[in-house]
Amino acid sequence: MNTINFKGQVKLSGHIRTRTGLHIGAGKDAVEIGGIDHPVVKTPEGDPYIPGSSIKGKLRFLLEWAFGKLRTDGKPWGADEKQDFNRDDPILRIFGTSAKREKWAGGPTRLLVRDAMVDEAWKRNTLDAGRLLTEDKTEVTIDRIAGKALDKVGARQTERVPPGAAFNFEAVFRLYEIDGDGGKRDMECLAWLIQGIDLLEEDALGGSGSRGYGQMAFENLRIVGPGGEQQLDNVRKGHAFSREQPPAPLLKAVQQAMGG
Repeated sequence: MNTINFKGQVKLSGHIRTRTGLHIGAGKDAVEIGGIDHPVVKTPEGDPYIPGSSIKGKLRFLLEWAFGKLRTDGKPWGADEKQDFNRDDPILRIFGTSAKREKWAGGPTRLLVRDAMVDEAWKRNTLDAGRLLTEDKTEVTIDRIAGKALDKVGARQTERVPPGAAFNFEAVFRLYEIDGDGGKRDMECLAWLIQGIDLLEEDALGGSGSRGYGQMAFENLRIVGPGGEQQLDNVRKGHAFSREQPPAPLLKAVQQAMGG
């Protein structure tokens, strides 16, 4: 039987900056004449935000592909009992699984992602300049023969967060020691997660990524743990992804944040 001990936790924080319009949909209960067809998710106060579930879900998707952890039925890795459950599996350690205890011996989910709320300085500057916090984008379906808007198909109004918007990013990563490994495997998983953030920057967040939406960047990304704070922007770029070992600079930053 595995012995699992809590080693500590670290916080990842920084800003998310939109490079292109971002659409994470909220759904609608009613259709209004002249209204927005596809609104973005907002707080009760009317501010757009990025749900933590959207960030975590896209990170999991990208890292499942990077690690080759794909199921033929299209379900997430670890969705049920029909697969291998190696306790060292980085996807299941980082993101968790609903598998029964006798199947999964790797301990609790490590990653917790907060909702990314709009940055107050960006919000204040935007409103002071007389601009709105979101924009409306009109889209049409093109007639493949005529090369113009398809007849009898109306324009769609999509709400987006505009380019240049800033959101506060925060995530917590919990580290555990299993059978006296000193937390070594979890530190490797955290380094891979940071590399997954770079994969997200190269991809897209939210809907319509193939049409230019959802390009974003993480700014002033840092990790804070028992050993202090480590800046990540100058060490996380340009590393090839390896399923065997995370990049040495990222692993070193994680180790230092944990106190050596």
